[in-house]
Amino acid sequence: MNTDKHGLKAMMGAIVLGAITAALPAMAATPVPSGKWSFVFTDAKGRADRPMRVYTYRPRQCDESCPIQFVMHGVNRNASDYRDYWELVADRHGLIVVAPEFTKANWPRGAGYNRGDVDATDDREKWAFAAIEHLFDEVRVGQKDYRLFGHSAGAQFVHRFLYFVPANRASVVIAANAGWYTLPEWREDKAKFRWPHAVAGSKVGEKEVRQAFSKRMVLLIAEGDVDPNDPNLDKTDGSLAQGANRVERGETFFSAATSLAREHGMPFAWELSYIPGVAHDGARMSRAAADLVYGAGK
Repeated sequence: MNTDKHGLKAMMGAIVLGAITAALPAMAATPVPSGKWSFVFTDAKGRADRPMRVYTYRPRQCDESCPIQFVMHGVNRNASDYRDYWELVADRHGLIVVAPEFTKANWPRGAGYNRGDVDATDDREKWAFAAIEHLFDEVRVGQKDYRLFGHSAGAQFVHRFLYFVPANRASVVIAANAGWYTLPEWREDKAKFRWPHAVAGSKVGEKEVRQAFSKRMVLLIAEGDVDPNDPNLDKTDGSLAQGANRVERGETFFSAATSLAREHGMPFAWELSYIPGVAHDGARMSRAAADLVYGAGK
């Protein structure tokens, strides 16, 4: 290539500028400001027709590149409350809390939220589960991964998220006090119940289960969450087969997962932890989850 000294100087300047630019953290499309905040996220990659309010909290000591903790609300769709449950945790550990709100209007019933809206479309980018990855891209500033916590209906969401978004960037997923589960059995002839109570009959299978097992998931069970008459506890045959209450159902789920992983020689990174003295309490389970993942007393 022929060039004069001016052209060479310009070319070298462009190379240096490019190197400097590459070294700088990428700007978020929607940077999270300090303190409590909320914004409306329009998911251009997914359901742009379903704008979503997102509640955030960033401690004063955190800049925009602090670790991101997603928090998934329960059946009441009260994302702002769940954001608040994590405020002191965020102050202590230096986290950015991001709590998306899946409203009943846009993501109706359990099919729309708890089960990710996967039965409504074959387009994976339009599933409710995909919105987490899209939202991460919206708010991240150089972060390579995030943590994901869900309580109650949110715990249903996050454990199914592992199956349906196997290439997710979550470093750890915490599922606390789910009312019932999708068991990881993908074989039609082995599953007592098909989707949504098992992977069998769904849009994912053995490959996705294997990937889900390799991801760190912490299953949290509150020892006091044993009310079989809780009005929000599903009473369908498939759920009752998992147990009479949330403790029994969580144990059934974890036992089924460990047995399948052992049977097929799959790497298994899931863990089970019981929380004493707590029932169906989103605030206290949030603190327990933080203690396990980030370290108690730090």
